[in-house]
Amino acid sequence: MAKAKVVQFRAQVPQDIDFLIRAIAPLKNAGKDWTLSDVVVEALADWLRKPENRELVEAHNLLEALQRRGLTTNIYNDP
Repeated sequence: MAKAKVVQFRAQVPQDIDFLIRAIAPLKNAGKDWTLSDVVVEALADWLRKPENRELVEAHNLLEALQRRGLTTNIYNDP
């Protein structure tokens, strides 16, 4: 399957969170340069892994809906 198209996601954050993310992202450099997009993707994946959100995904058959669109996810397979 072809790589999924990357889409833009826009959000507003408080200044304290913006400051901390912009300060930490360059320090995290664990073999790669972290971008703000990398931080957001990791945070959203962690949010989706929360039990209450995973229950909603399962209760509403959202993984099957993803497959019907020709997409897949591995966020529930990662540690």
